[in-house]
Amino acid sequence: MLTPGTEIDDSIKTCYACEAENNISTEPEISIDPNIGCTMQITCSDNLCPTEYRAITARVYAGNPCFRDSLSSILTIINNPKGAFASRTQQQALVVKDDEGTPLASALLLRAEKLPDKVQLSFFEALPNAQEAVAQLVENARRIAREWGASSLLVSMNGHVNYGLGFLADSFEEPCCFGSSYTPPHYLAYFRELGFTEHRLVSYRYPMSSFTGRQEERILERTKTRFSFRKADFSRLQDEIGVYTRLNNECFANHPLYFYRYEDEDYELFKPFRWFLKEENLLIAEHGGIPVAFLLWYPDFNELIRPGQELGLLALLRYKVFRQRIKRFKIVEIGVVPKFQGSSVILGLFHACYELTKNRFQECESGWIFSENFKSRNICRRWNPETGPTYSVFTLTL
Repeated sequence: MLTPGTEIDDSIKTCYACEAENNISTEPEISIDPNIGCTMQITCSDNLCPTEYRAITARVYAGNPCFRDSLSSILTIINNPKGAFASRTQQQALVVKDDEGTPLASALLLRAEKLPDKVQLSFFEALPNAQEAVAQLVENARRIAREWGASSLLVSMNGHVNYGLGFLADSFEEPCCFGSSYTPPHYLAYFRELGFTEHRLVSYRYPMSSFTGRQEERILERTKTRFSFRKADFSRLQDEIGVYTRLNNECFANHPLYFYRYEDEDYELFKPFRWFLKEENLLIAEHGGIPVAFLLWYPDFNELIRPGQELGLLALLRYKVFRQRIKRFKIVEIGVVPKFQGSSVILGLFHACYELTKNRFQECESGWIFSENFKSRNICRRWNPETGPTYSVFTLTL
């Protein structure tokens, strides 16, 4: 859901994965891919090396004007064995290479302690026409997942839903909004052919004029007598992250793929992103002084990023110094505690967000809604949106 930027004040990142790059835990398995016409080697290691990950993404997305690197910064978090999130996971990297050592397909198998029945095939990347390489990777993933005691494989989640979810299923001709990952269409075919179950996520786009209906003014007046709305206070960043984490855990307890978060995990996620965030990006609704709902939004920072690049210093300069205008913003999360679900508090949050964005952006995007979640979809349809990109999540029962 929230995707961090590059840590601006760290000049050097420790590559934990590369330290383990040569720590091969199994003998390479050999097979032939008839689609590529080469011998394949499948290797396992403790971590997915960022250098190796970037090497395969460079080949997959070479010359693609729509690709922005949204996951390398997440991999930095996942790869840190002493980090808040990674220390609560079990991990194994799988890389399928040809006889010249060129990666054909790779993924990081990840089992979180709070989601023990699922092993994630995370950070998956593969070249086109590499069906056999992907099949070999999945077969090894199934074996390892069974050894770990899991009951299913989950593909296209990279650690947690808060780090993003889903392969792009359409709209391949345009860059994704920041926080969503651009992936090529052949990923869908690979997992469909291997018998995975596909789950769709939908998104919506709204012209800013959609939010100006006067018919809601009376409801809003009543809402303001029951609830108060405020921006986050970043002078108390850790406390506010604690509020955000507690609301996430309570609001999304019944989400199909959400699992319990710790405050230090969300602080680890927010901290490198803090240079781009403003207090207005996290809106909190309170009832009697108690936080009961929130809305997280941010500008589409992908408009600051050139093809193949990730959010970093150049984007920060364009945003803070040169004041490059961004046309679109994204509503990343809206959460309401069960007691107040169905109340008008969500309308109050939308209104507070609109007041902050109405003269600054042309369009809003919201997303990551499972297609069968009719309640959330109906809320989004209130403002007559256009359909945005859809995404696919794949699962396989072992």
